Amino acid sequence: MKRFFSCFCVAVALAAFCQATPAWAQNAGSGNIAVIDIPVIFKNHALFKKQMDDLKASVDAAEAALTKERDSMKTMVDELQGYKAGTPEFKALEEKLAQLQAGLQVKVGMQKKDFMEKEARVYYNTYNQVTQTVATFAQRHNITLVLRYNSNDIDPTNRQSVLEGVNRPVIYQNQIDITYDILRILNNGVPQNAMGPASHVPVGR
Repeated sequence: MKRFFSCFCVAVALAAFCQATPAWAQNAGSGNIAVIDIPVIFKNHALFKKQMDDLKASVDAAEAALTKERDSMKTMVDELQGYKAGTPEFKALEEKLAQLQAGLQVKVGMQKKDFMEKEARVYYNTYNQVTQTVATFAQRHNITLVLRYNSNDIDPTNRQSVLEGVNRPVIYQNQIDITYDILRILNNGVPQNAMGPASHVPVGR
């Protein structure tokens, strides 16, 4: 049974923003602009990581149970080979084995669907929490626009990395990153390693 954890491609755009360069400020009116690194948020979100670890543990347990069922059927296959084809014993065991195999396939499909739905729900709930936190933070600091950006360096030897870098909406930002401010709020009360430097955001009016 294949593992069900596919990396969800989190493509998000958040509404709310901090102080930017004069050119950006003119385009955005009189408000402030900020940026946020969503991949960093998900990578360091304590509750999200715990929920994903719990889900992975459930997947591992399900896979272990399925392995036992497969081993049991393998024993039946070995037993089947000890009977002469066409005998009542052979037919009965063959029919039982076919039913077990069909049931196992259905079970695998249902479990895969269930785990994928649970994984999607964890991502969805976390994303909603992030957007709500950003909105509250932005209102408090008079930020009118928040852009998603990626702080990872572009790998010139990796075509996919280059293409993603070329398509990044933010080319330059200077101390307008609110990523770690949001992480501190999201992880408040949860033991966590140093989250990184705080950004420089204007005090709300």
